[in-house]
Amino acid sequence: MTLSSDGLRLSMEGKLWRFCLTTAILLCGIGCQNNSSEHRCKVLIVNDDTYSGVIRNGKDCPSQNNFSDWIENCTSQQEIQRLCIISTGENTTTSEKCHPEIPSCKFEVRKANNSYFITLSKVPVNTQEFHLWFPLRMNMTCIPSQFYRNTTGYLTTPVKPETICGMNSTYDAAACRKNTPDKFILEITAEGPISCITCKNPVKKPDMNIRVPSGQMESSNGVISADLASEAMKNLSSLTELMGNASTAAISMGKVKGFISKLHKDDPKDINFGFSPDKDMSIVEDKYALKKYFNRSVRVSKEAYDMALNKSGTFVGVLVFPSMSQDEKKSIVLNGEVVGIEIGAHIANLTDTIDIEYRNVDKVGFNVFCNSWNGKGKLPNWTTDGCQTLESNNSITCQCTHLSFFAILMSHPPQNISASDVASLTYISYIGCGLSMFFLGTALFMQFVISKTKSSQATKILVNLFLAMLFLNLTFLTNEAIAAMGSYVACVIIAAVMHYSMLSTFTWFLIEAVHLFLQLKKRTANIKHYMLKVYVVGWVLPALVVIVLLGLQKYTLMSIKTDDGKSVKMCWITDIYIHYGVNIGYYALVFVWTLTNFIIVVRQILILRKTNVGKCQNDPASKNTLTILGLLFLLGLTWGFAFFSYGPMVIPSYYIFSILNSFQGFFLFLYYYNTNKIVGDDRNSVFTNQSTSTFSNIYDDSPVHKK
Repeated sequence: MTLSSDGLRLSMEGKLWRFCLTTAILLCGIGCQNNSSEHRCKVLIVNDDTYSGVIRNGKDCPSQNNFSDWIENCTSQQEIQRLCIISTGENTTTSEKCHPEIPSCKFEVRKANNSYFITLSKVPVNTQEFHLWFPLRMNMTCIPSQFYRNTTGYLTTPVKPETICGMNSTYDAAACRKNTPDKFILEITAEGPISCITCKNPVKKPDMNIRVPSGQMESSNGVISADLASEAMKNLSSLTELMGNASTAAISMGKVKGFISKLHKDDPKDINFGFSPDKDMSIVEDKYALKKYFNRSVRVSKEAYDMALNKSGTFVGVLVFPSMSQDEKKSIVLNGEVVGIEIGAHIANLTDTIDIEYRNVDKVGFNVFCNSWNGKGKLPNWTTDGCQTLESNNSITCQCTHLSFFAILMSHPPQNISASDVASLTYISYIGCGLSMFFLGTALFMQFVISKTKSSQATKILVNLFLAMLFLNLTFLTNEAIAAMGSYVACVIIAAVMHYSMLSTFTWFLIEAVHLFLQLKKRTANIKHYMLKVYVVGWVLPALVVIVLLGLQKYTLMSIKTDDGKSVKMCWITDIYIHYGVNIGYYALVFVWTLTNFIIVVRQILILRKTNVGKCQNDPASKNTLTILGLLFLLGLTWGFAFFSYGPMVIPSYYIFSILNSFQGFFLFLYYYNTNKIVGDDRNSVFTNQSTSTFSNIYDDSPVHKK
């Protein structure tokens, strides 16, 4: 028996007996499940602060008859002799070869804060020659008899370093300060998870440094010319000739810092570049170390690596340009930095994106957007095309599908809406959408299930408007929940479907107005395939717009900022120009036409009412009011409060729109119910009977009863 403390005396025999008794029980469970080769190192760690040392085989323990029975029944004496039993006291270290003839048995065990730290080389881990058992829990003073029958899996648990240590092991400089790069450190606690630290530093410094004169790229006031920066990126390939046999090199061009790495055909992989605060770069092989030691990083995906190799690319280079000349809009660039990435080939349409991440960013009071520039022109022409902006706490990640120049542009929001207003408007909108869906669904149920007449053209158009609005309300209610899922694909789908439903709703508003105008002129009967043309306009045209925007990747996650620094996320269009051009511009055209028709119809209603009054056939004022309200919602005029609000009227307009939208489904249902009662009558009576509703005289077409 070899002990790590020379102070162990005969007075410790009682404690040693207790230690060996517990060890024997553990041996029974280990021996029965172990059929490994003799050349493998088998280690049992016993949690006993009263003993510190190493026992190379089990026969040195005191024995009793039942102790021998346990050993004989569970395992062979040879296997026990191959077992190395370790017990280390608190704040002590045991370092000894259990078996000198087995190289894998050279390791170190240290105990601190009730945790074990086992340092071993990578050889036994890679060859799976190191077998370790660790007690889950023990009761040294009282060992119930059921432990003897069920020791396996209760008192000990096998630890397999080869399944824990490897590519996902993290690097800890403090823990590895006394160890060589070929070491792993296992950290084992009695109840917590087992972790593995690698002592191989994942931060790879460049093989050499290359200094290039900045020339005229930097002006006297320190601003870097954008067009000359573009030329510098194009000339990176010439620097590979200066590298010789070196694989990596740091680049310095005055204030511009960068890194270049050769591509190897036999080892395509993700490449992570980490930027230190002084803009020095390194290749980092561990994503945990990347986030721990660097506040900025660039990831070039394996897909881009493979694509470059297929196009005869030989290198990947990254340059950071501080204080590059601004664009014509004088946009604010985060940290004043522009990142240029070149890989020696044209790379675009990546599915595994290029990721540029900035951590510990103070973006309070700003909206941030990832932008790219293709390097053409005297000044940058920034665009969000091909880049997605992801924000998380104090970090910003740009995920881009191509290579070029990248920057994060910052802009002051016009005026953040208050958190209380957001909560109130959300509450009103959810209730309103729910009510609208209920009444729209009821109207559709009546139309498709209860109605016994063949629908007129007006009713068919109205039903299609109901369907578009139903989908719009449904996608709006589910949008925020899907945005919170964090799935990019799901977010794009819900944004596209909601946008399609909204454009379809606008289109059916327009169709309602056009049909109303044609009814006033009595011209619908002269149009061939009238309803087929209506369906194509109402459903197909909005789909074409959405397909184009999907191809341009305009749907993504967006945040609505509030005055308390928080935000509400939803899936929508972040490109302000697309929003104004497609949504507001299109609705403006619809609004002009529908408002014109609304004024004409209301005027006609008032004229007919005066005519009926002269003939002593006065319609109730309430019916005319209901007709006008129905038209207001039928033609979508209430949406003007949402789209055309400006200045101090923004928030009040949002409230007006949300409240009116809550009643939209209800009034359209009443309108449908009222007009359907009229449509069910004979056409001639509708147009000749002066006692009928005034609106029936101007908005009707010939219904046909089912036979």
